[in-house]
Amino acid sequence: MKFVRNFFYLLGQGIVGVFRNSVMSTASILVLVCCMLIVGTFGLVVKAINDNLQRVDTLNVIVAYINPAATDEDIQKMKKDIESYSTDITVEYVDKKTGLERLKEEMGSEIDLEMYLRDERLNPLPDTFEINFSSAEGAEALNNYINNLDNITDTRHKIGLVEKVNTASKGLMAIAVILMGVLLLVALFVIMNTIKLGVFARRDEIAVMRYVGATNTFIITPFLIEGIIIGTFSACLAYGIQYYLYTQVISDIVRSYGIGTIAPFGETAFVVGAGFLGIGLFAGIIASGISIKRYLSE
Repeated sequence: MKFVRNFFYLLGQGIVGVFRNSVMSTASILVLVCCMLIVGTFGLVVKAINDNLQRVDTLNVIVAYINPAATDEDIQKMKKDIESYSTDITVEYVDKKTGLERLKEEMGSEIDLEMYLRDERLNPLPDTFEINFSSAEGAEALNNYINNLDNITDTRHKIGLVEKVNTASKGLMAIAVILMGVLLLVALFVIMNTIKLGVFARRDEIAVMRYVGATNTFIITPFLIEGIIIGTFSACLAYGIQYYLYTQVISDIVRSYGIGTIAPFGETAFVVGAGFLGIGLFAGIIASGISIKRYLSE
């Protein structure tokens, strides 16, 4: 029973501490919410970009055009040479008839290709190799290797676009991390001052408790609970705002401008919630611990 009484007493003191310094507590919550939203929004945008890139089948593909004079033996040899370059690539031979059939499917009724399909001699397309690679790193060297093979007349690829998008994604996340770091430091500073004001307001009570033999743990716990409440409430508020921004703002922008598709929020809900809660608890516990520890050491 004593443990239960102590628990509710300490919890009550932590809640009272939040409202005792309501202005500073509000400032702490707002800074933490901004910190979480910046990281969450940037992270979700980068994920949406990467998801859309993965849906573009031709993005990680090099199309190599084969010399019309190449024999079946030449084609088989080239295919083996390309496959031996790396185990991270796949090579598919696409004859010109298959290529024309694909083009017909893509174009639909916009253009009539039946004449070219009926008479192979009229088909203007070349035979090709489609080389799929998993990573843009080293793709340029692979393209140069393919270009230097006999009976390869030219290649087509989007390696530059892949590299630019990867660079942009990394840049966005770097900006988000830097902003998060700055705001997290500000949040720690604000929470520390909030706790210091609470300690100062209860200085006489703390002095009496120390005089009658209260342990440091008993004295510290209400302030840690105060920091935890601030961090947890900030995480919950940020999660709600993030949900609204993702489902109502970001999704509407993507749909309105037709710039791709966006996954349901539920796919990342747990990660976002856990990340926000982790940031909130880290800031609240660390800032509270530092503040009260300095006071007790004085």
